[in-house]
Amino acid sequence: MSETNNVSQFRRHALSVPNMGSSSPLHFTHSSPLHTSPLSPAHSNTSSPGREMERLAKARSKLIESESNQTPRLPPETREQLRYVSKDGKCRVNLGHIDERGRFLSDIFTSFVDLQYRWFLFVFMMCYITTWFLFAGLYYANASIRGELGQEQPLGTTRNQHVDQNPCYLGIDGFISALLFSVETQRTIGYGSRTVSPTCHEGVLLVMMQCIVGSMIDALMVGCMFVKISRPKKRAETLLFSRTCVIANRDDQLCLMFRLGDLRESHMVDAKVRAKLIKSRQTAEGEFLPLEQTEIDLGYETGSDRLFLVEPQVIQHNIGASSPLWDLGPEQLRRQQFEIIVILEGIVEATMMCQAKTSYIETEIEWGARFEPCMTLEKGSFRVDLRRFHTTYKVPLPNCSASQAHQLMVLVGCKVQSHTACRECDAWAEGAAEGGKEKSPSNIRFTIGDIQEER
Repeated sequence: MSETNNVSQFRRHALSVPNMGSSSPLHFTHSSPLHTSPLSPAHSNTSSPGREMERLAKARSKLIESESNQTPRLPPETREQLRYVSKDGKCRVNLGHIDERGRFLSDIFTSFVDLQYRWFLFVFMMCYITTWFLFAGLYYANASIRGELGQEQPLGTTRNQHVDQNPCYLGIDGFISALLFSVETQRTIGYGSRTVSPTCHEGVLLVMMQCIVGSMIDALMVGCMFVKISRPKKRAETLLFSRTCVIANRDDQLCLMFRLGDLRESHMVDAKVRAKLIKSRQTAEGEFLPLEQTEIDLGYETGSDRLFLVEPQVIQHNIGASSPLWDLGPEQLRRQQFEIIVILEGIVEATMMCQAKTSYIETEIEWGARFEPCMTLEKGSFRVDLRRFHTTYKVPLPNCSASQAHQLMVLVGCKVQSHTACRECDAWAEGAAEGGKEKSPSNIRFTIGDIQEER
């Protein structure tokens, strides 16, 4: 760890590693908050636990620096490359050094579905070609062992003409003819010129095996192709998210808002939306937590996160005391680097779960803005103008965070209450003085009943 002036020259962002000074991890400079001078044996023996705890507390307080010093500004091009989730919902995470790759083979169906189309078609064709050549080789080897390849057997010959020879395969005189017989058997083409003799038991067994293997390959490939084409991931292409987020007051509450909509007339069932804040932070002990995820409440307790997504809707997050944006104002938004991940989930018509994702970085949040209305009533029906889907307009908003605004409101309320209390005290004092003048001691008389009541 290094001082503030040393930290600023090292790049630090929401997806980076912690700041380390020019010194090695095993060597601390004198400016480090964790640096302690070498202690002599006498001093080390007399050091009390109280002093040690005080020293560690001071070191922790120095570790927690201001965000402006810990998080220098990055160029827009570099910041765009450091997204955790891209705007189209793709997670930019690459898994490396996977030792147990056999786990992918145990789930062969999902592995096939996740393949890209070019590799999927390549595997699709290679499965058929491999089985054709494999059984062609078996037919060829069987005919070669029986000594039938050297015999000239016209394609139109019958078993009566060669009753003494008893051939196993009719019409097979080489590997090419065996390959054609393999293709005709597996694809059930049946030209009729090549066939297997019923007296050849091994040939009948090979034909049965090829039919079973071919049926299994057909079922697997057709099923994978159907699932790959009808994957609900493609349904996410017709779900829209606004390009930016806005922050403005709504019902006297500072809110973070974004807009989402559906382009299709077939609506999603049980649509839900949730959001995560991705940001790195350093703990009081100096531990660096990269990509820490914090939940952003979009109305889970009230049920407002469940949507009836017929028209474009503006989703809001109330920036309260429990919100991760509670201490962020416009200046802090410009200095800090974080990412808000928005996830929309729902069920499509085929009862499959669909998920669409997008992200917003700090430069895509507009302070003091609202979305323009995009719905109008025309000729007895509602019309949505998608040209205004991403359009925003400015509104007046103080340049302070929600916590600062709350503190100002508390101070103003205390001043109003104190001023009102002072007025009430003055009025009470004046009333008491007037009452004292009216009631002189000579006019006050106590009876025995009054004294008993007081007792």
